[in-house]
Amino acid sequence: MSLIETMMVDCTKRVKTSASDGLLGRTNSWTNGTTFKAAIIKQQNQEDTEAERPDLNERYLIVVPTGTALAFHDVFKRDSDGAVFRVLGDVRDSEAPAQSSVQITKVQAERWVEE
Repeated sequence: MSLIETMMVDCTKRVKTSASDGLLGRTNSWTNGTTFKAAIIKQQNQEDTEAERPDLNERYLIVVPTGTALAFHDVFKRDSDGAVFRVLGDVRDSEAPAQSSVQITKVQAERWVEE
């Protein structure tokens, strides 16, 4: 087992459904989808830290086993504490080559609030 695999925790994809509220608006609800393992590593950007920019969401590096389906704007939660993240890329853009001894893929995500 690699070091990165020991850092992986249980996560659950969140699935958004939208329905009419009867007043020309929409009501969103979230349900649990598929589960997967991921290492979630907070990224520190020195410029943002120094400026203390409150307008930026916290950014994270998400590392998952190759083959885990995460696409742009997918939402998932960390099961241990319920923290929710939104994916900012597509894991297919950074998959490890097939010859690699460690089959992982990485993507960026931001801390997010389900709306």
